[in-house]
Amino acid sequence: MREAVGGSLLMYLIIPIIIVFILFIGFIMRYASAYRAANYIVTQIESCQGYTDCSSNWDKSVVSTQYHYKGTPRVTCIPSNINKNSSVFRVEMDVDFDLPLFGEFKIFTVKAETKTVHNTCK
Repeated sequence: MREAVGGSLLMYLIIPIIIVFILFIGFIMRYASAYRAANYIVTQIESCQGYTDCSSNWDKSVVSTQYHYKGTPRVTCIPSNINKNSSVFRVEMDVDFDLPLFGEFKIFTVKAETKTVHNTCK
């Protein structure tokens, strides 16, 4: 009788805790890939002083192969209020999490902004 109680304890308590832990680690890895990809795009925009000048320096294949991010980044230009010849670029990337039986979930977005660059929005 004790063996049956021990087996059911393992099935109902320990295994769900391990499954939740594995899901948490998987989500952290997806968030880290989106965060690193957003920082890479921000660095490329800042090094070229604007998105329109150097959009060919990074593309979807670089982001997907080096940073393992599968989504599409959204880059928006925000004109600066202080100087009319400068702007700030905002990069937004969705953190998606794929569960085999339930499908894909877009939980939240990672947002990153550049410093003020000397380029106007077009």
